[in-house]
Amino acid sequence: MEQDVRKANLWRRNREQLIVREDLRDLSHLLELGRIELMTALLPQRVGAIFSPAALAQDLEVSIPTISRWMSYLKQLYYVFEIKPYTRQIVRSLRREGKIYLWDYGTIRNEASRFENLVACHLLKACHFWTDSGEGEFELYYLRNKEKQEIDFLIVRDGVPWLPVEAKLSDTKPSPSWKKFAGLLPCKRGLQVVRRPAWKIHEFGDASILVAGAAEALGYFA
Repeated sequence: MEQDVRKANLWRRNREQLIVREDLRDLSHLLELGRIELMTALLPQRVGAIFSPAALAQDLEVSIPTISRWMSYLKQLYYVFEIKPYTRQIVRSLRREGKIYLWDYGTIRNEASRFENLVACHLLKACHFWTDSGEGEFELYYLRNKEKQEIDFLIVRDGVPWLPVEAKLSDTKPSPSWKKFAGLLPCKRGLQVVRRPAWKIHEFGDASILVAGAAEALGYFA
């Protein structure tokens, strides 16, 4: 087991070096690869939080447009992806600020952030698969208002909210944010995914929220 972990760590380190020093160099012809490597080391700490290019630019002592350009390169290389807030029908919702996640979430040390990233990958891959297979146009957003109430993810089908999903490491009690958002969405079913085994339906007015363990729940998004 320990040997497998060591091999995974070495593979991950080599992958990051290849992305930054070879793939990114070929893509952008940049001379500042060292700073981009430093940026990739800082990104795991920002997973699941509102992404601020300004804060990252200050940390790295570069301009905001430079951060935006570097992030676009990393998105093209499938190192990172961004989820935007859903704004329709949501009063006082955020308009532009996105959240970032890594395609390889093994580098994230915080357990809750790593679990949220795992759920994000499953949902985004499912959206891509359903869209590519002709089921409809599926997109992944998140819900957050200016009072900082949030639901981690919202799957939108053909422009209409289809399924809100909350990720919790171990809390099997429905998130307090369900009370705020459940009544604002046309879809009346939601899902809260937790890492440990669980399966219970909770009612919020005319909406129902299923709290389910990841091992079973994420199988429906495979």
